[in-house]
Amino acid sequence: MNAHEFKQRLMPFYKLLYRVAYRLTGNAQDAEDLLQDTYLKLWQKRDELADETVTQAYLVTLMRNLFLDQRRRKRIDTSADIDKAEPPDEQSLDRQIDTRDEAETMEQLIRQLPERDGNIVQMHLVEGRTYDEIEQDTGLSQGNIRIIVMRARQKLKQQFQKLTTIWTN
Repeated sequence: MNAHEFKQRLMPFYKLLYRVAYRLTGNAQDAEDLLQDTYLKLWQKRDELADETVTQAYLVTLMRNLFLDQRRRKRIDTSADIDKAEPPDEQSLDRQIDTRDEAETMEQLIRQLPERDGNIVQMHLVEGRTYDEIEQDTGLSQGNIRIIVMRARQKLKQQFQKLTTIWTN
């Protein structure tokens, strides 16, 4: 079975399997992982599956068995409300990927700052530490820290805008 046939035969069950996975795991992240594991297992067995064996019951049983195997390895909270379970739409997945890429880019830009400035920005913007906490760690006054953070933000914003203009052109 090639990828096109696989998608045509098995993707119609996506929403059902996601709901089952959400019901079993109790949260969206674990449900997505379980769904991915299920489709991976199906892909690995794709040439062994006869048309008549791939039924809704078979897929749910396969997912349930994978979940039980995972649960034996680590205890997953199974208390969930299935009515709230909705699979992520493609746009939200795209936004998540874009957000992750932007965060990685910003981390790279922070690493390019001078060491002291990068450390202060990391402590304040990424770790969420207060100016008082940073003052205690660095020995710099809060006024200096504020100025460093402000200037670093401006520099990061300019560099990030340059990169996004390059990406969009």
